[in-house]
Amino acid sequence: MFSRNGNRCAYVICVLSSLVFIGFCVNLASAAPRKAAYIYQEIKAISKRLKHQKKQEDLEKLVEKSSDFVAAHPAYKRVDEVYYLLGNALVQLGRVEEGITVFEKVIKEYPEARYVERCLLDLGLAHDKLSNHDAADSAYQKLIDHPKYGSRSQAKFAKRILEQDRTERKGELPKPPGAILNPRGWIGKPALDFQVTDVKGEELSLEEYRGQVVLLDFWATWCGPCITEIPNVKKAYEKYKDQKFQIIGISLDRSMKPLAAYIDKEELGWLHYWDKSRQVSTLYKVRGIPSTFLIDGEGIIRKTNLRGHALEHAVADLVKENLARAVEKKEEVAPQ
Repeated sequence: MFSRNGNRCAYVICVLSSLVFIGFCVNLASAAPRKAAYIYQEIKAISKRLKHQKKQEDLEKLVEKSSDFVAAHPAYKRVDEVYYLLGNALVQLGRVEEGITVFEKVIKEYPEARYVERCLLDLGLAHDKLSNHDAADSAYQKLIDHPKYGSRSQAKFAKRILEQDRTERKGELPKPPGAILNPRGWIGKPALDFQVTDVKGEELSLEEYRGQVVLLDFWATWCGPCITEIPNVKKAYEKYKDQKFQIIGISLDRSMKPLAAYIDKEELGWLHYWDKSRQVSTLYKVRGIPSTFLIDGEGIIRKTNLRGHALEHAVADLVKENLARAVEKKEEVAPQ
């Protein structure tokens, strides 16, 4: 009896041990994909930051993390995208030949991958940067002739590049007439100055507010979404107006009367300009309202199309950054 019970206990222990071991192996096997997914999201976050502001340290970090990732996870489902981000970052750092090697690897080893399309275009642009125009033409033509991607936007860019004079090709995408129609295209670019007369009859220019964070707000009293955003704009202004923050409202109203009445009724204390001739809205290629441009103390556009809570958060971050920069400059010029 004892022996039989002993055998039964041994059997149960064996089964339980096997289950524990199997569970351990399953967890071990699934840990790698989870780790890869986590690192992939880190890489994407760095890439997203770079779209808003180019920083060398972020580019170098992207190269380091992407290089490690493709070496450790060559079979990851989005490894082609990581390769593309790596090659693009290398080119931006001036390591163009290394970037070319990365693009060529994707095209050769992952021929059906989604980012082959972008890699072919950027491969051509990289060769053009080095004045290797024959190699660039070959990459562009492969993209144009590609059975899957030949009719898409990247191939259209390639066709337009091939129509250019080779001596004018410097490895940049051709800009269409009236470029920068999308407000996001302004991010990282200097804000364009203007000299106008505001609704009070006083001279107004963007340049005079250099050193302050400025929100350019294109709106109109007839625009429902604009009016919906006014409380958010007022809140940001009241909270940060004494911390080197200014708002310049650019009204696209059809006449001055409704604009003046609304400003008085709602007590909008910031600067206002009635863009009767569309001078400023044309300058900034505004095609729809509300449209906002958040400009830092150095005169660089950092954010666009901010609404709701995103507006206040963006203003808060930039005001804090601007005040810190002002302190640093003051300390630099202070006598020792």
